[in-house]
Amino acid sequence: MPREAIDIKGTKQGLIILLDPNRDFEDIKTGLKNKMESSSGFFSGAQFTLYREKQLFPAEKNELESICRAYGLIPSPEVQWPPTQRKINGKAEKHVHHTQAKKFATPGEDTLLVKRTMRSGQTVTYDGHVTVLGNIHPGAQVTATGNIVILGTCSGSVHAGQSGNQKAYIIALNIKNGHLRIADHILYPEMETSLTGPVIASINQNKITLADYINKRP
Repeated sequence: MPREAIDIKGTKQGLIILLDPNRDFEDIKTGLKNKMESSSGFFSGAQFTLYREKQLFPAEKNELESICRAYGLIPSPEVQWPPTQRKINGKAEKHVHHTQAKKFATPGEDTLLVKRTMRSGQTVTYDGHVTVLGNIHPGAQVTATGNIVILGTCSGSVHAGQSGNQKAYIIALNIKNGHLRIADHILYPEMETSLTGPVIASINQNKITLADYINKRP
């Protein structure tokens, strides 16, 4: 499957709209329109910045930003990519993209709050924890290096501990035909149980198990 011309990542400051440097401008523009259209207002009100390894011409940047504005997004210089370096104990530590992350997310680290239901075609990828205030419908996808909490029904694809964190977990008010993944372990819909009420998915004896959250809190 060819790589998409547009990829959207969430950060603490806002959205990073990554543009494929190997695609021509018309492909990028079409891909951005399709991504915005399929999101059905999901990103409305979010701050964003555009990033491409090959620099855009000013006219191209203005045209792409205009497309985003039409769907309610707000360009902001506060959203930066690649992430800047921070100093820890006097040494510079470089933030890396979630697919390269070596450090597991733990309580107290960055958490992305998604304040709406996620529908088919909508995706969230975040280096940290993710909390969704709504349902995750079939065809929607959430990926996080940390834990994922869903204050609704999970029927889509959810991947916690994406960087290999075996201690990550997924909590949902209900799980119905959801595709769950923690680190490199997968729980298919046909393996789900008939638990009702808040459910927690975690790795136990080298496989994902579901349990009543009230009786098994992390």
